[in-house]
Amino acid sequence: MNDLAYDISHLLESEPFKPTVPEFRTARATPAAPPVPTVAAAQEALAQELLQAAATHEAMIQQYLRMTDAGYRDTYGQ
Repeated sequence: MNDLAYDISHLLESEPFKPTVPEFRTARATPAAPPVPTVAAAQEALAQELLQAAATHEAMIQQYLRMTDAGYRDTYGQ
């Protein structure tokens, strides 16, 4: 390699890099009022959760019955 490959004097003499940073402005806005929870909304949310839990519970019961039924037949040879 030649000496020019290691010459960094042009870097030392050049202007340092200054990144452009956009100027951010804070906008003042009134926050939206949170929705007022109602009894009906709470009851609806609870009903949705109960329906989901009921479907999962039913699936678990069916799985248990399949497992115990197969185990019962294996144990007693029916």
